[in-house]
Amino acid sequence: MLGGPLTLRSQDPKGIHQEIWGALIAYNLVRLEMSKAALEAKALPTDLSFTRALHYIQHTLLFAAATRAYGNIPGMMHRLREQLKEAMKEERRGRQCPRHVKSRPSKNDVRFVFKSLK
Repeated sequence: MLGGPLTLRSQDPKGIHQEIWGALIAYNLVRLEMSKAALEAKALPTDLSFTRALHYIQHTLLFAAATRAYGNIPGMMHRLREQLKEAMKEERRGRQCPRHVKSRPSKNDVRFVFKSLK
């Protein structure tokens, strides 16, 4: 799962069941790390961006798998939580102009002119 839509590649129901459970477990693990980072930052977990957190975690785990230095994983996880604290959502500014809802044109406003072929 690379942050895009989930694509099921299995052909049999057992494989699809396993893929769905894997995606749900990965989602919950990302949310767990987000909540731990939010507790350390004394913020709400909803103040963190899920997409940024997912990308940070993916990068950290891919790097950890490539280095094969398993003793460094606790330090990597600590640095990951520090990065997640930086992934706080920016406050969006409010609207500068009031919102207007455009009315839909009625079907009768459009006239078609058919030319005869001579």
